[in-house]
Amino acid sequence: MDACFEILLSTRQTLDYLEVHQETFTWGGVEYPQGEKYYVWGKYIKLVEREIPAHIIKRLPPVYGNLQWVNFSVQGKGLDLLESEVNGEQIDWEGKSFDDFLKLILTEQPQWVVVFEWHCDRLDSLYEQNVSECISQIKNNLKWENNREGFLVLSVPENEIYSSMSVGGVAQTCQGFQPLANSESRLKPTEKLR
Repeated sequence: MDACFEILLSTRQTLDYLEVHQETFTWGGVEYPQGEKYYVWGKYIKLVEREIPAHIIKRLPPVYGNLQWVNFSVQGKGLDLLESEVNGEQIDWEGKSFDDFLKLILTEQPQWVVVFEWHCDRLDSLYEQNVSECISQIKNNLKWENNREGFLVLSVPENEIYSSMSVGGVAQTCQGFQPLANSESRLKPTEKLR
């Protein structure tokens, strides 16, 4: 699949449910780290910590820009397998599904941002959603019969229907973007990105 998937976390939790890996080389009987450290969830999901791309930072409301984000690029076959699964194929996740991964990593965070860049260069919409809505948004975007889009999802706490902080921040900071009219419209794009 031609898409980039990133997760921005507002805090660095222990992430002890992920396996930590780093390539090493041995010289003179001593092991030395080589290359970047990465995290693994099961057999198909790899997270590589990296700097947040400048074009993503520009899309975030100012209140989000003030946080010290930890950015993970989600790599591996996980997104491709999730696409196959939502389109009817049976996938054996070996107990480590993409859904479980997203629920776990996002629910432990006070704030998060999910970035789904179609063709790794296309961001069309900005949404405010809780974890369940975000997972549904990702899956709907992976259905072959749907028009696909690039999008950012800003976190809304699970028990909160409407977040005035993030709605106000989005409406005030993004030129040409439309604020949400009410909580029902939150399920639609809050704004179109250009």
